[in-house]
Amino acid sequence: MDVTTVVLTVIMMGIILFIGALVALKNTITYEAKQLFMSVIINVAVPFIILNGVFNTNLTDDVLHQVILMFIFSVSFNVLAVGICFLFGKIIGFSMKKSKQLALLAAIGNSGFIGIPLCAAIFGPIGGLLAAIFDAGLDVVVFSLGIYLLQSDDRFEWRQLKALVNMPLIAISFGLIFAFSGWEAPVLMKDLASMLSALAAPMAMLYVGFSLPDLFRSKQPLFFRELWMPLVWKLLILPIMVMIVLSFLPLETLLKNILVILACMPTFMLSAVLFSRYTNKEQEAVIASVFSTLLALGTIPLIAWLSTFWIS
Repeated sequence: MDVTTVVLTVIMMGIILFIGALVALKNTITYEAKQLFMSVIINVAVPFIILNGVFNTNLTDDVLHQVILMFIFSVSFNVLAVGICFLFGKIIGFSMKKSKQLALLAAIGNSGFIGIPLCAAIFGPIGGLLAAIFDAGLDVVVFSLGIYLLQSDDRFEWRQLKALVNMPLIAISFGLIFAFSGWEAPVLMKDLASMLSALAAPMAMLYVGFSLPDLFRSKQPLFFRELWMPLVWKLLILPIMVMIVLSFLPLETLLKNILVILACMPTFMLSAVLFSRYTNKEQEAVIASVFSTLLALGTIPLIAWLSTFWIS
């Protein structure tokens, strides 16, 4: 992995985040404006990252093999990560409910909102495509196991899975069908996908920046006692564990590097929405998401540098 590229990309994203915070300090960013930003990122920019990856990648049998491996690893990693973090919470004395909540904050990363744009910026179109496949596997875990753990009655309902039908997944499905049909995308579509996909990373970091002033102005506490657990596990322990495991697996270096970057993503942004619906701990989810995103600007380059000693 080219650590310099990772560092420069993360620095640029950090600068954009800072610009977003400055804009929010000088202007009132309404809830509706932030929702519009979120909608454009998820429903326009991220799908076009996926399509840009499809249009600019020769989908050979090797690439298809990488796609399948990425999905399998995503589901396996996220399920195991939730389980490990839950057991750790119980071992150190957290209640059953608190252990479940912290396990999700500590294990599930922001692979869609930040991971896909970051991987596309670092590894090119194929990076964005494979990161999107990882995010699809993560969504399966979040909207099945994740919601099951958050619900007070611990009852799984099939209607929860309707959230899996979203624009990024539709883009993956359409893109793969289009690619394997053997058709060549028109130049206009390629240029459009390239242009719109470039919106994702800056808009995602501006969105995080917009949220900072309101958080710090809030009269709510900025920390909660167990905050250290999701931060330490999500940003350091789990990525290092993934690095060590990957060093023993016969996978291509590109796949390993993408998996390492995705493993050290901050807490998933959707946690605030899910915690608001199924628990009374929305503020804790917001705090974990924001602080893990800020700290990830330092830990992602650190993990990338460490991976050069483990992965080759």
